[in-house]
Parts: sequence; C-alpha cells; structure tokens
Amino acid sequence: MAEKAAHHTTTIISRPSIFEVIAQENLSSTIYPAFKKIVHYIINKNPGQLEWLDKYFDEVFLALNTVCQYQYLKKYGGTFSENFYDLTRVSSITNSKPDNKQLYLGLAIVVCVPYLRNKCDMYIDKLQMKYKLQLKHKVFITLNKIVHTCWEALRLTYYIKYINGSSQSHSPLLTMAGMVLTYKNIESSNNETLAQLSIKESIKNYLLYGLSHSLELGAFFMQFLNWWHSENLQSKFIAYPIPNPPKENDTYISVRNTNKCPICENERKMPTALTVSGFVYCYKCLHKHLVGVNSRCPVTKLPASMQDMIRIYTDN
Repeated sequence: MAEKAAHHTTTIISRPSIFEVIAQENLSSTIYPAFKKIVHYIINKNPGQLEWLDKYFDEVFLALNTVCQYQYLKKYGGTFSENFYDLTRVSSITNSKPDNKQLYLGLAIVVCVPYLRNKCDMYIDKLQMKYKLQLKHKVFITLNKIVHTCWEALRLTYYIKYINGSSQSHSPLLTMAGMVLTYKNIESSNNETLAQLSIKESIKNYLLYGLSHSLELGAFFMQFLNWWHSENLQSKFIAYPIPNPPKENDTYISVRNTNKCPICENERKMPTALTVSGFVYCYKCLHKHLVGVNSRCPVTKLPASMQDMIRIYTDN
C-alpha cells in the first residue's frame, strides 16, 4: 500500500515547486560570474599572454554555453541547471516533448538573453565612469532602469501566479518559448537496460553520464567559488600577484626616481596611484588610459579599472 501511495504521489505531482524552479535559476545565474572569476584569476597570473581571453571572454563563454545548453536540451529536454534538479521542458499546448522549433527558440533565449544583459550592464558601467554624459547616454541609462524595473515586476507577477496555481509557467521567457517545466519521466529512462545496448553504445552512455555529472560537480564548485569571492573574502582570496619589475626601456629609465608620469613623461599633475601595480601617474593621463580600450596598467600590463585609482595628496 505504501509503495502504491508513493507511486501515485510521484505521478500526480508533476509541477515543480517554486523553490525548485528558483533554485535552478539561481544555479544558472551563478555559473557566469563564478567562471569569470576563475578566468580573471588565471589572467592575473599570466597578464601578458591571455589578453585576448580578457577581451573576448563574453564571446567565448557564449560559444561554450551554447554548445553545453544545446546538448542538454537535445538529450535531456532541459537546460543544464534544469537537468541538475531533474526537471525537463514540455510543450505548454501538447504537454509533450518540444519540437525542434521550440528547442532552438528556447536555446536562443537561454544563451542570448544573459549575453545581451551582461553587455548592456558593462556598457552602462563604462558610461557611469565618465565625467559628463551626453543626453542620449542619460536617456539610455534611464530607459535601462525602467526596463529592468518592469522586467523584475513581471517576473514577480509570474512567481505569484505560479504559486497560486493560475499559471503553469513561472517564467515569461518560458511562456514566450511555449514551454513549461515538469519532472523527468524517470521510469521510462530506466526501462532501457544495459543488456539491450551494444558495447559501443554502453561506453558512449557511460562517457556522457560521467561528463554530465562532472559538470554538475563543477557547478557546486563554482557556487562555492562565488561564495568564497563574496565582498568580505574577495580581497583575501584573489589578491593581485606581485608584478615583475618593468623592463628597462628608455621611457621607464627617464621617469624612474622622478616626479614624472610614465604616460606623458612630464611632471605629475594630480598624482594618482594604481593599486594593482603601485605606479603613480597624472590623474588625467591614467583616467584617459583606463577609459580607453586598454584597461591595464600602462607599465606592468596588469588588468585595472577606474576603481583601482587612488589620488595621492601631498603638503605641496
């Protein structure tokens, strides 16, 4: 009787709880910043060799994420984070496996929306570092705040509707793709025994199983890194490495042990130090250099940003 009752429970409750769908969303949003911190740490260890990875990180991550999510959607019917919580996608109309059109639409939404959002956030952060903003930039920042607020309000509305049962989907993006989340049909996947598979197919299944579970283990590791790199522990764990002494070129020799700026080679005005390297520049020279394409220390080539600038005040 107990077994029969348990069996009925698993078949009746096909809609995931709000905690499960939010958990898989949080896992999905954790992968990008955690992976970025790992790459950023590697770049800091090799500042001169991996400049291309720092410049094109978002594009590299987009390509890797597209391949990974496509494999999971094709094989398991859900994204990496959804499969991690034993969830899968079905058509909201037919309640069956999505067709190829829905699969590709869902893939485009999963990988492109976060990419565009990250690019937009980076562009706005860059705009906010400027002294004076043009009218079009101010309008763009204001519109971005309005769109972000409306989007979060829409997500909250979907959550509330999902909790009270008036909506089968918890996400407007899933609704746009015409899909909903449900639990995997574990019984059907277990009916296919290993005895019915050839040796080649068995090896392939074992490799795919090991790969998928290694990715899931890596997701836990990334979540741990994301916690470890929190605001309180970030300065302790990912401190910049001590830079090597700069090469003895003519520019460095001319400004060494002087009050000259390594960029303009004139006497420093409004001396400003760069925390990643300790070198002191003119404020305007350093600001112009970091706002440009090369967001690095002009001498040591270590990655740097406006937040790494510190004004130096003297009695003179």
